[in-house]
Amino acid sequence: MMKKLMLKRIGTGFVLMIFLLTAVLSVTGTKLEAYAEEASDFVLTHDCDDELEQGDSFELPLIMKNLSTTQEITNIELDFSGAGIASLKNGGTIYVATGVTVPANGEEEIARIDMRFIGDGTSNIMPVTVKYSIGGSPLKTRTVNLFFDVKKPSASEPTPSDPSEVKPNIIATVPDNISLSAGKTSNVTVTLKNISTASSARDILFTPIYSSESPFISVTPTTEMPIKQLNINSSVELKLMIETDKFANEGLKPLKFKLTYKNSRNYEITTEYTVYIKVVNYQTNCKLVLTPSGSISASVGSTFQLPLTLKNDGNLSARDVKITLKGLSQNTFTLVSGTGRVDFERLYGNETRSLNFTLRASSSLKGGSHPVTFSLVYTDEKGTVISEDQEIWIPISGSGGAVLEILEIKPSMTTVKPGDTFNVAVKIKNSGEYDSGQVKIMADGTSALLPVSQNLHIVQNIKKGEEKNIIFNFQPKPDATRGGVPITISVEPVDNQDGFSISQAISVFIDSDSTGDSKEGKNVPKIIIKSYSSDPTLVKAGENFNLSMEFLNTHSTRLVRNIKGSFSVTESSSETGNVFTPVGSSNTFYVDKIDPQETATWNVTLYTIPDAKSKTYTMSIAFEYEDDLGTQHTATEVIGIPVYQPSRFEVSEISVPPETFVGQPVYIGFEMYNLGKTDIYNVKLNVEGDFEAQPKSNYFGNFESGRVEYFELNLIPMMPGQANGRIIFQYENASGEVQEVVKEISMNVMEMMMPPDGGFPVDGPGMPGMEEPTGKSFFKSVWFYVIAGVVVAAVVVTIILVRRKRKKDKEFEF
Repeated sequence: MMKKLMLKRIGTGFVLMIFLLTAVLSVTGTKLEAYAEEASDFVLTHDCDDELEQGDSFELPLIMKNLSTTQEITNIELDFSGAGIASLKNGGTIYVATGVTVPANGEEEIARIDMRFIGDGTSNIMPVTVKYSIGGSPLKTRTVNLFFDVKKPSASEPTPSDPSEVKPNIIATVPDNISLSAGKTSNVTVTLKNISTASSARDILFTPIYSSESPFISVTPTTEMPIKQLNINSSVELKLMIETDKFANEGLKPLKFKLTYKNSRNYEITTEYTVYIKVVNYQTNCKLVLTPSGSISASVGSTFQLPLTLKNDGNLSARDVKITLKGLSQNTFTLVSGTGRVDFERLYGNETRSLNFTLRASSSLKGGSHPVTFSLVYTDEKGTVISEDQEIWIPISGSGGAVLEILEIKPSMTTVKPGDTFNVAVKIKNSGEYDSGQVKIMADGTSALLPVSQNLHIVQNIKKGEEKNIIFNFQPKPDATRGGVPITISVEPVDNQDGFSISQAISVFIDSDSTGDSKEGKNVPKIIIKSYSSDPTLVKAGENFNLSMEFLNTHSTRLVRNIKGSFSVTESSSETGNVFTPVGSSNTFYVDKIDPQETATWNVTLYTIPDAKSKTYTMSIAFEYEDDLGTQHTATEVIGIPVYQPSRFEVSEISVPPETFVGQPVYIGFEMYNLGKTDIYNVKLNVEGDFEAQPKSNYFGNFESGRVEYFELNLIPMMPGQANGRIIFQYENASGEVQEVVKEISMNVMEMMMPPDGGFPVDGPGMPGMEEPTGKSFFKSVWFYVIAGVVVAAVVVTIILVRRKRKKDKEFEF
């Protein structure tokens, strides 16, 4: 009985001790662990031991422990807008833990923040909202309470003598998804919240702060001024009407303003604020482009019409437009009528005008395309004078032959920014009387543009009247300066013995930073592919290759992070699917961050499908990333991967008799196969050696994949003894390389013996005139075998000819 009573008393005392210990810890709060309002992925603690009282400044070290054993925590953002007893010393409410990662089952100091204690000592709890990602998940949100050691208010403490010590704490925020269009006037709502627990604010006046850097040229409050009252822990909406400069660059832009108000003791306070608003610009500066508006028919020494279309490819208008024909001479072109200059007072955005000039082509010109140069001078809406030259290429017909002309050069974008990828489509026609043979087409984007696909194409042939379409891909260099850049297209035969070549140019406008700075932009960091390489350089179909890419953050001051990339190839095979398939990985990759002006590399092993054609395949690399402010961005880059499909040309076995006679034809037949996945070109054969051949050479032309060709020829040995020779088969693969297949042939050649003057001897009694001097039977003599051999050869020839006719009538399938 006594034992049970003692155990009961001990249990009661233990429970009381636990209760008292919990009460003490809740009051002191020293280095206490924070807790989440619901099940969390982490524990958040702080290391602030100071006793805080109203007005104190203090440093808040925050430590996060990751409770997951497999996934790391990233993208950490802290929101102090509901903190109540403390605020950020810089006046904001958001703190982003840039570049901080808390490893799985690890602990990391995520921040050291300068704070100000604004509580009155009645509460020691500060709620903090935490946004984060775990294991690459979408952002999650948790609210955590932090506990502090605070000084309790005392009735005996004197009231502060300085009325400015009691201040409202007003924070200003705008909606996250707000955006303003350049050149427009829009309404914006700014939320003002007083998070102070000490003082209200009254008679609040708004004053905008203008600067030459700001895109907001007019900011006017539409809310009645002043705002009469903003109580403790209350909010009010401040409505503004904002006009945005129509030349503003896109991105997050700072809106700065001042608030002047009085505290609860009638003391006037002025505070400056900055909020960030996204600006989008759908306006593009004027860009004038001259293009032919119809077909141009000109010949040497004749007069012709040159109809042109002048178009403003921008949204903004161009003023004081002057178009002048220049560079005329007696050896090229002369003006038949008119002044050679056309003026327009204004050309509005996307407006077109028609022009026409009458010219004469010099009789000394050669057939081909020749340029006519125009000078364009105009003024944009900023007042900047733009001066540039543009060329129009005129096809001049001469004597017969292949006449190549460039019908059209069309860029997918006429105004590009650093980081943009665009293509240039070229249409070429052979308007001559003959086929062209092999032609090379080249694109030159000068030093301001980078080719992101091959800039040289080889076309095997352009037939009479045929048109060919070629695509080139370019990207401006990160340091490209603002202005027009010409892209020159050149066309010439591969075997250009007579020096014939045509060229034509078109220009695109690079809209880089308006200050002329070589950096890619002020606000939005861009990711581009600085370099890439494949090993091997020429990828063979059906084999693996290693692809290495180097990514560059072009911005000079801002980092990018949480970079997710993926690649895709638009072309595929109906039989085997995508041209490139990752080996041992997926087609996506992840890069943690790239510092300003720094690079990151990525390597992957890819498999090329066996039936891929010999060509350069375009691969698109898509990026999703965010900047150091947490704003999401996307970008797309394009690279070219050349693929080589090996050719497989084979010849069947060639059978020849081991022995024959001088001058006796030997008939041989064989088959030729294209067993490869790609066509081969210019197939031909030649016979070399101790034989006369009928025919000695033959040209078969092009062999498409799967083609079978049967062929026969005669070999005639001319000398007795061992006769050796070979049949050489030559062809060109898809890359233009000449390949050979050689078949060796050999046989023993005997000398043909002539019969004696008395004729062919025969063996038989009573026939003295038909007996050999030795008395040997004719059927046992060598002449019997010679005659029999000739008869057998005739029979074989007949069989071969019949077989040849049957094979040529038969349709071969592979």
